[in-house]
Amino acid sequence: MSQPSYPSVAGSQGVSAVPSAPAAPTQVIRPGQVQLPPQPQHAPSPAQQQPAQYATGFPNYVSPPPSPKNYTGLVVGTVACLVVVLFAVVGFVLVS
Repeated sequence: MSQPSYPSVAGSQGVSAVPSAPAAPTQVIRPGQVQLPPQPQHAPSPAQQQPAQYATGFPNYVSPPPSPKNYTGLVVGTVACLVVVLFAVVGFVLVS
């Protein structure tokens, strides 16, 4: 995709400039760079799509049950808040 060349502006003395060569492409491909194919403009129709492939060979496989909810963070956070409130109450009582 090269950009169209525009007519050059004449100098202040009315001398026409020599027309320049067309502009170079704005994207330079370096050695080892892969040229990507053009992207399709629309999604493929359902008839063109490949059917989903599922793993086969394990007909009696049963997925494991979900893991139990992890309450460690909730318990640690609650204990930390209670300890802070307890120290605040004890400190208030000692100061007063």
